Formats: sequence, structure tokens, C-alpha cells
Amino acid sequence: MAPSSCVDSDASAVTGPTTAVADSATGAGTTSPAADSLVDWSRVRLGVDAAPTMFIANWSPDTCRWDGGELVPYGPLTLLPAAQVLNYGQSIFEGLKAYRYDGCSAAPAEHRVVLFRPDANAARFEAGARRMCMPPVPPAMFLAAVQAVARANAAWVSQAVFRELERFGKDDCVPPAARGSLYIRPLLLGTGPLLGLCPAPSYTFLVYAVPVGGRAKEGRLVPLDYLIHESRHRAAPRGVGSTKAAGNYSPCLLAQAEARAQSCHDCIYLDAKSDTYLEEGSGCNVFVTHGSVVTTPPAAGSILPGITRASLLQLAVVLGYHVREAPISWKEALQADEMFGSGTALVVQPISSVTFKGRRVAFYRTSTANGTTAGAGKLAAVNGHANGNGQMNGYANGNGCMNDANSDSSEVEEEAEAEEPRKVDAGAAAAAAAAAAIDDDCESAGLSYRFGGKAAAELQPEERAALAAFAPVPEPASLPPGVGPIAHRLYALLTGIQYGRAPDPFGWTVEVDMGGPTAGPLHLDQLLVSDEVEGVSEHPPVPGKGLRPLQARPVFADPNLE
Repeated sequence: MAPSSCVDSDASAVTGPTTAVADSATGAGTTSPAADSLVDWSRVRLGVDAAPTMFIANWSPDTCRWDGGELVPYGPLTLLPAAQVLNYGQSIFEGLKAYRYDGCSAAPAEHRVVLFRPDANAARFEAGARRMCMPPVPPAMFLAAVQAVARANAAWVSQAVFRELERFGKDDCVPPAARGSLYIRPLLLGTGPLLGLCPAPSYTFLVYAVPVGGRAKEGRLVPLDYLIHESRHRAAPRGVGSTKAAGNYSPCLLAQAEARAQSCHDCIYLDAKSDTYLEEGSGCNVFVTHGSVVTTPPAAGSILPGITRASLLQLAVVLGYHVREAPISWKEALQADEMFGSGTALVVQPISSVTFKGRRVAFYRTSTANGTTAGAGKLAAVNGHANGNGQMNGYANGNGCMNDANSDSSEVEEEAEAEEPRKVDAGAAAAAAAAAAIDDDCESAGLSYRFGGKAAAELQPEERAALAAFAPVPEPASLPPGVGPIAHRLYALLTGIQYGRAPDPFGWTVEVDMGGPTAGPLHLDQLLVSDEVEGVSEHPPVPGKGLRPLQARPVFADPNLE
């Protein structure tokens, strides 16, 4: 249902924002300088400088539909002070990446740019719009806009035109990160003006991109320290935690600052009902491992159903691990063998330690023959306490574990050790009750998530074997401290698929059609037929080589193992 306005406005007052730079009037089928020019990477600040071309489209209450949109130079938006998004925050966003396929023996023209699971982002974007009472962007339009931005800024995908650069001998133009990518950010904003808590009278859909470097430094993952926050929550049950709403993220800034004050890089939040179960980080989903069991909290009413999270669940099954979606108590987390986060930007982020109630627990791993971690349920490090300056008091024992300089035992240590020896299935009744509560929250929120593509169980034996062979069990000595073998293997396999080094039997990667327009109007409104009220195209496939068609109504649900 289209949003309604609670104020009367004339047409001139509810039109979408304009860009403060001159719009390109070259029309569809033209080529922008961004598509042709070499990028001087010595002048590019990765993660800061935006690519030169963005997409913008507007939804008008006069037509109750999206216009065709256009590619314009990246630049400021002009908004009225009364814009709903500035006063009440009606806004959602997405994040996905474009990758340049590896292939050093290929000619430049044969290099391909691909997107990773854009149909899942399109479906989550559509669901989020409905939750925030905004006109959904039809998946066909979302996919075409993302493709257009990736195509127009193809030279800004790291590793772009590196063969050309070698030929010209311009060393200063070589991309600085061999495993970089182009981060693409779609936004849906309530830009129409009003004073009153109501849906905006008009909306803007835009897509821009920023080149980013790889997460691994010199091919090695760098683990980080996290704080399990005991006094702040990220989201509440039946709220908008499962929606990528802009307002979910800035409230995390204070919690992050408090984490840094305790010598941690970021924090993980507990559930708002009981302060018992891990939910997610400020911008990542969370996994723990016990032996060969990989567990992540169910993505439901208060947890974002991450697309990277869903992918890792499938890959973990392929690699032979037992995967559980179940509540994780902080006690279970302190007894984990490995812990790591996941997200589009992070991919896989190993967590080297967590601090909870002033006590730090470090995660170490002991590799076994099959690549799992031995000593499940054992505390890797105990008794590290933070002093008033956020520094750790204590000393390392012979195993590298932190021991308190004082002999007093903390409350958290006593509670955790009381559970040893712990079994993975201990507390199953409590976990089942918590899971049932989460299911109720998800149902009440009206959200049902499932990502498309093949499931691990649908792969042929030879396909599973090829994937497992790409990410063999690493030698323990080859892993940096704090990085476990499961996180290492999942990162290697997922990035291998994204960059084209590993096979993709799931059909997750989607090739960017490099033959389409790179500037000017795109006329995407022609893709949208009938069913305008619901914002769904009955015939959504976007013309273009290599782009997979999307079902008319994508089924987007909590990423389970199927």
C-alpha cells in the first residue's frame, strides 16, 4: 500500500530532491567518463572517496509510482529542512559489493565484474520498505539500478584495468588492494517535507558506490577484541532490529566508544528481554564454535538476517561442520573455541577475545585432523580484568591465557566454571523456549525471510568436494593468533567464490552487464508493469547478458539450512 501524507502539499512541495551538480542529459546508451577513464589509485582514499556516478529516482504522490531514474554525477542532494528523513528518520539502506573476477592470464576485455547475491539485497530492501511504511522499490528496478552503478563505475572496482595499467606503465595507478571491491550503497529516503509523525509525501531511491580495500592484510585475517555490552541494547523484540533502518546504527556509536574505553574494537549486544543471549554486533552477525559445531543466533525480530551470514551457513555445511541456529548465552560464548562476526564489509571477522563484566576471555584453537577445534567447552583464557584505564591487569600463563594478578574470582568466572564440563546440548529446554519466543517476535513483525539460490543439501557430491578442496584444513602454525581454522576456511571459501577463484555452484554471483548505459536516463519505469500499488513487477527480468532473472515475488526468509 502506498504511503499517505497527513498534510496537504502542492506538487512542487513534494517532489524529490535535486542534485547540486549539473545532471547529465546525454540520454540512455551514452558512456560517462567514469566508465572509460583510468583511475589514479595513488589519489584515492579507500572507503572515503565515492565513485563518480550515482543513480537517483523519485516516487511522486501524483503518480504513486517510481519514475525511470537516471545516472548522474555523484554530488550533494538538495532537501528542505522539513524533509521527513531529516526530522523523523524514515530511511533504509542496503550494502553489497561488486568484485572483479581474478584471472591474471586474461586480456583486459575478458575481465568480468560481478555482484554477490544482489537479489537477496533487493528482497530485503523491499521488505524493509514495507516495515518502514515506504513505497517498496520493485526488485527489478533495484537490480537494474545496482547494475547500472556498477557498470558506470567499473574502473573503480579494485583490480580494474590493471592489465591496461601495466601496458601504460603507470605504477601510481595500480589499485592498492589486491583483494579490493566496490561497495555499493542503495538508499531509500523519505525526502518529502512535512511536520508531523507521518509517512513522507514523496521518496527518493538512490545508489552510490565507494571503492574499499580487502579485509585481510597481506593475505592474513586480523582478529579484533570485542566487548559483550551489559548495559545497552541494540534492538528490542518486535521492533525494527531485523530491518536495515538507518536509525538502528547511530545509537551504537556510544556503545562502541564505551567498548574502545575498555580496549575493545567494538561490542556485541545481549537480548533486551533477559540480558542472557547474544544477538549481534554493531554491524555484524555473530558465530561461535564448539568443536565441529557452528552456532549463530536465529535471525528474527531483533536480529538482522545477514546475507553474508546466510552464505556462511551454507558453506559451513559444505565443509562438513554441524550448523545450528540457536540462542547463544553469554556463558556459552565464553566457553567457545572460536568466535567471529560476518557482514558485507567485514566478510568474516575473527574475534580474538571478548570482555564481559570486566573479564576478558581470549579464544585459542587447537587444530585436529579434520580441521575442527579440540577442547570444546573449555575456557581459553580466564581472569583477565580491565582496570579503570581500560587496560588489562594480569599476566599470561604457560598457555598464553590471562590470569588475574589478584586471586579473587569474579561472579562471571564462577557462573561460567559452574557449567563445566559443558555439552553443546546443555540447556536445550531454555534454548528452545528462547527460540520459540524469537519465532513469535518474527511472526508478529510480519517478516518472513528466505534467500534464493541452491542450498548446500542440493549440491552434487562433486560440487561439494570441489568447494571443500578449495578451503583445506590449515596448518595451525599458519594461522595468526586469535584466528581459528573454521573462520579461516569460511573466509577463504567465500572470498574465493566472490572473486571467481572458487566454483560457485550456488549461483550466488551475478555478472554485471557491461553493455548498458553508463549515464543519463535509464527509463526503469518501463520495467514496472501492473501491480503498481504493491510495487512488484510481474515481469521483472532485466534485459542484459549474464543477469539472472528474478522471480516476480522473491521469497525472502530467515536464512535457514533448508
